[in-house]
Amino acid sequence: MRAVVVGAGIGGLVAARALRRAGLEVVVLEAHTYPGGLAGSFFHKGFHFEAGATLLTGLRPEAPLGRALALLGLRLPFSPLPPGFPLLEVLLPRGRLVRPVGREAEREAERDFFGPRVLPFWDWQGERAERLLALAPSLPWPPEGEEWRALWGRLPALLPLLPELFLPVLARSPEDPHFRRFLKAQLLITAQTENPYALYAALALDLPHLGAALPPRMGLLAEALAEGLEVRYKARAVRLLHREGRAHGVEVVHGGRKRGEREVVAGDVFLLNIPPEPLLGLPGRAPRDGWGAFVVYGVLPWAEPPPYYRQNARERPFAFLSLRPEGERTLFTLSFHVPIAPWLALPREDYREAKARFLEKALALGEALLPGLREASLLFAATPRTYLRFAGRAWVGGIPQTHPFRFPRVRLLQNVFRVGEGVFPGQGIPAAALSGLRGARLALAYLGLGGVPDSP
Repeated sequence: MRAVVVGAGIGGLVAARALRRAGLEVVVLEAHTYPGGLAGSFFHKGFHFEAGATLLTGLRPEAPLGRALALLGLRLPFSPLPPGFPLLEVLLPRGRLVRPVGREAEREAERDFFGPRVLPFWDWQGERAERLLALAPSLPWPPEGEEWRALWGRLPALLPLLPELFLPVLARSPEDPHFRRFLKAQLLITAQTENPYALYAALALDLPHLGAALPPRMGLLAEALAEGLEVRYKARAVRLLHREGRAHGVEVVHGGRKRGEREVVAGDVFLLNIPPEPLLGLPGRAPRDGWGAFVVYGVLPWAEPPPYYRQNARERPFAFLSLRPEGERTLFTLSFHVPIAPWLALPREDYREAKARFLEKALALGEALLPGLREASLLFAATPRTYLRFAGRAWVGGIPQTHPFRFPRVRLLQNVFRVGEGVFPGQGIPAAALSGLRGARLALAYLGLGGVPDSP
């Protein structure tokens, strides 16, 4: 039996490896020349830059990504950062706050900066994060088929948490405007909204403490997952062939030496790690409040010390700066959340002018985090138009988590399943990995085969 995975993002690659370990023949179709999608690295004028994600976390054995890697028998050539490592520096109106690795280390840093009144919030956050980590591998949402049984079995553990599915997280925080500004800036990165529901926020705020690592480049994770798989690059899926509620093939247009050639790749199950609407002949549906990204790339002629992640939460739009030393130079990614529609509606000449204006604004906000950004070489930028062309969608980062009913169903047809950040739990690299395991379980259940276990 054959599984066809469309899109070599983290969710697709994890699903592919899980299905191959279960004994299926697996083919991965990828439109680009490298794996990872928005968690990959691209090569430009002698340097590797990050396509989207810049922070790798979740590597602790009990954390989502660490658990997925263990299930797949995969070890990465780098280790999580030690407790106390200065991971993220946040610029606020009253000064600079460093978020260190480790819950206890952060708790002390928050107390020193904001005062003891914030400690009950972090006590609540840590306790809820531990509960959710234990539940996450067997907490499918919305449930599909046999998953209802797993959800029913978890009901006693879930009942005390249910009210916080509908409580905004700011209702849990002290009424300190500086602390709330800090929270909003952190949650915009991880939950795509400044005031998500409390349970989601508790785990999103825990990401720095789940085994954060600083790989030489983000693409190493995707490359490790892709190793040994049959990945057909420059193979763009354009149509899903189906009848009577069941898919039987994917039509592919090739690039490279086979440019323009078409092929139908047949399969028994299909997992989609790309927006499914174009494959089904439907218009794309971005979240109405989804965000686009404006991203600036560059190379600085010096090696910058940590913190390697910095955020300007003193001014809007919030700037997020990621640094990666490379010898005597430092590569950087400076990113912003931006509305999507204005960028897509601009005529070409107006678009170029708007891009140049925003680049100047971006560098001014970035200079507050690292003076000298304007000295960078290879300065170039990406906008929502860039991501629409590259990823097939202009919105990035996942669906804003304003309430727990925003994820679509995973099963599209009898034998077609979605994976990645468009489904639960797909927000961020660790959750995208879990979504891949979930998609593999559902595909194996459809085929009547044994599932992927929850633990190594």
